[in-house]
Amino acid sequence: MSSVLGPDVVPATGDPGDEIARRFRYQWTYAAIICCLLLDETQGTHEVFCEHHEDVLVKRKDGTFDGLQIKTRDITQPSWKSDDEAVIKSFVRFCKLEIQFPGKFRGYRFLSNHPLYVSGNGKDIQHILREIRMANSTAACPAVITRFVKKIAKAANCDQGIAQHALGKTNADDALPKLADVQVRLIETLTSIWARAHDLTFPAVRRAAVFLSDECCRASSLGHEDVLPAYLPASIAPCATELKARLDGKKFDRTRLLSVLEAGINAVAPLSANPASLVRPGGGSSELLEKKLDAGGFSAISRNSAVDLRDKAEYLGIAWTQKYGHEKGLQQYSHIRSLVLSDSARAFELAKDRGPAFGLSMLDELRQRLRDRRQAGAQLYECSDEHLEGVAYALTSECTVQWSKDRPWEDEK
Repeated sequence: MSSVLGPDVVPATGDPGDEIARRFRYQWTYAAIICCLLLDETQGTHEVFCEHHEDVLVKRKDGTFDGLQIKTRDITQPSWKSDDEAVIKSFVRFCKLEIQFPGKFRGYRFLSNHPLYVSGNGKDIQHILREIRMANSTAACPAVITRFVKKIAKAANCDQGIAQHALGKTNADDALPKLADVQVRLIETLTSIWARAHDLTFPAVRRAAVFLSDECCRASSLGHEDVLPAYLPASIAPCATELKARLDGKKFDRTRLLSVLEAGINAVAPLSANPASLVRPGGGSSELLEKKLDAGGFSAISRNSAVDLRDKAEYLGIAWTQKYGHEKGLQQYSHIRSLVLSDSARAFELAKDRGPAFGLSMLDELRQRLRDRRQAGAQLYECSDEHLEGVAYALTSECTVQWSKDRPWEDEK
């Protein structure tokens, strides 16, 4: 047998897909931090757009805009210099926006989690931008700065004066959170600026933060297309409708931000259990199920339906283990079992005084509770009402749920 290690235990090289995904997630999370400007009345922020002309576009209440480029680098990489390709491309974008929207942009920002090179010469991004700002107000640029401006103007295919004007409104900063810290910083920002956070537990604020960064992901990735009607191409003005949906999907105002945060804190955490205690689907007894239902007053047809629904519910539980993995699938199935067991217990308590064989009365009560739970927005995954009822029968087959006061199946032992 070969002693060469398999690919399951050797780190991958030359395949940066996971690292790219991590950097996109960082950008979405930092976009969520920028959205928090909407909660600070002193900042004059009206709206925030994700991946619209810039990585993040901030609209102020006076109608002006700020364009933000968000750049990440691994700590092993060299500091940002003025001749880096990403820096050149960012500054060219700023010049093109200045051409397309004259007088609309208050400023541009090159923001990074990685240090900017500091030297006081033509490689120093902050030094170059300071010199350009001084030249715009007092005197001509030094030769090395002029060469840089000409380089950007040529790449942007614009007049040198426009390039100098755009760069004069540009700032560069390397104070962004590190890759591993950005979510913590989002939570800290929400805690400091969102009044509602003061009354919430840390897990609730964290859920709201994750919900907001996920919403920024959808805003950045044309998530609006998922909800556009299928008949849109045949409508009167499909382009105008799609454009409005796209802009609305990318745009956050204070109302949308607060709505997203509220949805996040209201998202119900699953009822997780110790993995060792999770119950596999299909462990009950069909014979015991039928005896319990008979004692509860179920007809033969109702009993057959119950067995069928039990089988369908348990099949769904097995499908979850195959789709999501053994433990996650069982945790999801266990969550549903806990909800149904809770409602079955309440239905039992309300129906038990209606005669010895109260099964059908209890079933009516259970079905209503399951419908109420769905209307309340409980986490039910893909379960239909029939699946939920089937889980109740699965619990019955495991000697967990009763449908009658009499227990004739125990007398037969």
